[in-house]
Amino acid sequence: MERQVLHLNIANFMASIEELCSPSLRGEPFIIAPPGEGRTVVFDVSEKAFREGIRRGMSVDLVRRRMGRIPVIAPRYDRCASAERELFALTSRYSPLVEQVSGGHLFADITGMRRLFGNSVDLAARIKREIWQRMGVQPVTGLAVNRLVSKVATRVVKPDGFVYVLPGDERSFMGRQDIGLLPGIGKKLGERMDLLGVREIGDLADLSDGNITAALGGKGIKLRDSARGIDFTPVAGASSHGGRIRVERILDRDIMDAGELTAYYYSLAEEAGMRLRQNNMAARSVEIGLMYTDGKREGASMRLLRHTVTDREIFDAARSLLLKSLRRRVRIRKLSLSLAGLLTGCIQLDLFVPPDAARAEALQKAMDAVRGRYGEKSLRVGITMREDRDER
Repeated sequence: MERQVLHLNIANFMASIEELCSPSLRGEPFIIAPPGEGRTVVFDVSEKAFREGIRRGMSVDLVRRRMGRIPVIAPRYDRCASAERELFALTSRYSPLVEQVSGGHLFADITGMRRLFGNSVDLAARIKREIWQRMGVQPVTGLAVNRLVSKVATRVVKPDGFVYVLPGDERSFMGRQDIGLLPGIGKKLGERMDLLGVREIGDLADLSDGNITAALGGKGIKLRDSARGIDFTPVAGASSHGGRIRVERILDRDIMDAGELTAYYYSLAEEAGMRLRQNNMAARSVEIGLMYTDGKREGASMRLLRHTVTDREIFDAARSLLLKSLRRRVRIRKLSLSLAGLLTGCIQLDLFVPPDAARAEALQKAMDAVRGRYGEKSLRVGITMREDRDER
């Protein structure tokens, strides 16, 4: 039986959610960016602004020079997190293997679902339609035999199309696409590909082992195989040890102060922890990622002594990883935090939680109840107040 992997991506996710909340913005150019002075960058753009040449990562000053009084709207992280939870819940009705990635997109392995929901193409169309009907957003949809090809498919038909790549047609489909659509090809590597005369993914797929190794070293063969549509990466469902929750934050100004970065990481720990508990999951490992002003990336991970559900334990691990990772005197532009080794339903099954951990979990449950009734900002941890001051 051929695998069938669905990729759903809500293009311009933050902007799309803002349009749902403010219908008057539909069809209008606007950008999502945090308020504040200094080097403020664009987090997301509306479809109209994208067509006008505005891109994520641009400075707001540059955007205003190009488009004058374009509306600048502050990001609403709570609304985006709520929409991602709804997207995950809707898709999980049709597959036990759904892997959520931040930014409004996810993968679902729908192999073997024919008897329950019909053939894979009809099921993909059904999921896409239901998301539109229930959430009011149109996800771009790709269906193929693996994650890689389905992801490239969604990049081809943005902002809201649907592509089905027939089994066996992976290489021919990939070959006609621009090399920049292949995951792993960033700006610098794209420039190198251009110097090598590689313009389309098929040009890379045609290179021999010797030529690609000479050009890119040991990682070249894996990238070349990706260009051929080869990918065996499984979709890690939340009920398995391979699941992952990831949250990230692009800073409105580049910083390297450990105290400021720590405050941001507590907010990320709260966001990831809330998603963890809302899906009745617990995490065994924590990973952080840093992107510097010069584009260099670093990451570190830690395996916890036991599965956890609390913001505090997630944060303590993230803070430890952060302090170990701050080895460069270069400002940081982007932060990420990932939870892995996820298990579903184990919160109620753990009968031997240490007393301190049990008290921490009880406190976390009480805090969640307050926030659930009065809003996520109704109860704040002191360290996150520093983040608010920094943004002002």
